[in-house]
Amino acid sequence: MKGFVISVDAVFGLIIAFALLMTSIAYFAESSFSSLDDVKLGLVSEDVLIVLEKSGKLEQAVKENQNKEIGKYLNKTSKNLCFELNVFDFDGSSIALSTATKKSCKKEGNYVISTKRSFFENEKIYWAELKSWYAVN
Repeated sequence: MKGFVISVDAVFGLIIAFALLMTSIAYFAESSFSSLDDVKLGLVSEDVLIVLEKSGKLEQAVKENQNKEIGKYLNKTSKNLCFELNVFDFDGSSIALSTATKKSCKKEGNYVISTKRSFFENEKIYWAELKSWYAVN
């Protein structure tokens, strides 16, 4: 009789463990991981700003007042990503000195992530703001 009780106890334990496992699988299958997508988008945005700074394109946009090179770079990025870059004077001005947007990207109510980076040009501080969102197909 003692062995029977232990066997029944083990079966109940396995049933409970299986039920918990199935409940957790069902929960995670229904949940959205959009926050991970937002983190990825933010990391890609930071990478884009770093590349633009290290390649001298941000400084060129301020010095020569042109954003063609930035636009070319943004257009080479992945098709599912959209970007809009604004360069500002660090004195707090809200008027952009330079603006570049990736072609064929429209803002259609998508979640937008804003990433900022400061840089120097000719002993003056500027900051670049890159707005990023996923393209709508």
